[in-house]
Amino acid sequence: MPKGKKKGKGKGKGKGKGKGKGKGKGKKEGSGGNDGETKKLLKTYERNCALTNSQMCPGIRKLLKAAAEDNKVLTKFILEPVPVEKEGDMPVLFDPFLQSLRQERYTHIQDIHVWDYPMAYENIATLALFLEKPFYPIRLLELMDCLIDAPAVPRLASSLAYCDVLTTLVLDYNEFGDKGCQHLCEGLERNVTLLSLSLCYCDLQIESGKYLGHILSTTALRELYLDGNELQCEGTMELIKLCVDQGEIEAYQREEEAKRKAEEEALLAEQETQRKYDLTSAGDYSGSDKEGNSKPGSGKKKKKKKGKKKKKSKEPAGPPPVGPWVHKLHLADNGIDGYGDMGHFAPIICMRLFKKLLMNSKCVEELDLEDNNIGELGGREILDGLEFRKEAKLGGVKVRTTHLMTSDTFNSIVKLGNGLTKKGKKKGKKGKKKKK
Repeated sequence: MPKGKKKGKGKGKGKGKGKGKGKGKGKKEGSGGNDGETKKLLKTYERNCALTNSQMCPGIRKLLKAAAEDNKVLTKFILEPVPVEKEGDMPVLFDPFLQSLRQERYTHIQDIHVWDYPMAYENIATLALFLEKPFYPIRLLELMDCLIDAPAVPRLASSLAYCDVLTTLVLDYNEFGDKGCQHLCEGLERNVTLLSLSLCYCDLQIESGKYLGHILSTTALRELYLDGNELQCEGTMELIKLCVDQGEIEAYQREEEAKRKAEEEALLAEQETQRKYDLTSAGDYSGSDKEGNSKPGSGKKKKKKKGKKKKKSKEPAGPPPVGPWVHKLHLADNGIDGYGDMGHFAPIICMRLFKKLLMNSKCVEELDLEDNNIGELGGREILDGLEFRKEAKLGGVKVRTTHLMTSDTFNSIVKLGNGLTKKGKKKGKKGKKKKK
């Protein structure tokens, strides 16, 4: 017994010491792990700002301090400038922040938002070098109203090929025009992960419809936000024509598949009828009853087995599909009307393409045509597509159009395609209008 007591005491002491050490280690690891990385990043950012005669972004500093106190890491950073009111006030600079991330090798960052910051070519080059590093898992990049011009776009676009987890790119309110859009699309050709692209109010003209249509058809891109540009009817048709063709192909394939299934079901029903007739004509009614009772039972077992197989055959989702599919397309205020080079019938021709897209494509979820004068006939084309889609049970689509048509047509479109509201993800930019 004494030995047992000694062993018990020994174990107790060992456990107590182990627990105490474990707790101490936990605190040290917490402060030296997540908490420590955030604190180091904050100190490095302070030092870099002091060396460059700039001030820290107030929002980033506040978030870093809160994360350090709560033993957390930050994955989302929003950089905004501070207005310089006096002569001695220091500005907020972009390079010290990005340099701090690289010096500390802060690999937790996932989302970068830069708002209203005038980015020079040197800033774009620094950002591109950062994006090309494989150990920074950037999934969202937003450079909104940063005065990015066409000559700076190629440097940013060249880095997109190295972004193997980037899914969302937002470049709203940067008026780089068709030339910049062309360079951007050339860079996106080598990207295999981008799903959402927003180029609202970027001074895009008809030519950009061709570049974006090519990217929409040859990459995994499936969401396009292009409000406030000038694609007009011609550029819009170039944008969606391959998606319309793909939708018609899929509709034909669905029809053929439905016919094949109907023929198989008819053949199986005929075989079942013939089998029952053969059993009845054999004269063994008791045997036929047993067989008849056993066969449906065996059929039920097979159905149960099929159900089990479905539950077991769950596989992880693969990479996004590449092809001419569009899920969300926002084209508000794009000059889609009868005043362009194609004449008064251009909106009707353009809306017929959208009608085919609505009738045939199962993947369409949102369509925004607000502030485009498509007229009554164009509205009827959209309405016909929505009605056909409802009858074919292809799934609902959220649609928003102009009210410049008869109230009956407009109300019917609203009824069939309700649910789409104005995009409000751009803080402080809702009331901003396109520059002319």
